[in-house]
Amino acid sequence: MAILLTPARTARLFAAVAVQQQAFPSQQHPVPLPHCPACRRRPHQFILKADGTSLDFIGCGHAFALTREALLAGLEAQRAV
Repeated sequence: MAILLTPARTARLFAAVAVQQQAFPSQQHPVPLPHCPACRRRPHQFILKADGTSLDFIGCGHAFALTREALLAGLEAQRAV
């Protein structure tokens, strides 16, 4: 069962992903992905479904459902970074 992410939490998560993607990793200092909102573990990857309705964290196994409002808030926050 998927956990529902609020627009505010989605916005923070997407903004953190944008910061991570803009960082320059190196062999000594890789840039980690943001924490899972449910368990605070750092995933090695996550999957955002193409239609934007779900976000699955690989490693901890948590799956999150995104409403349209949450997805739009996340994309807006990502664009603002």
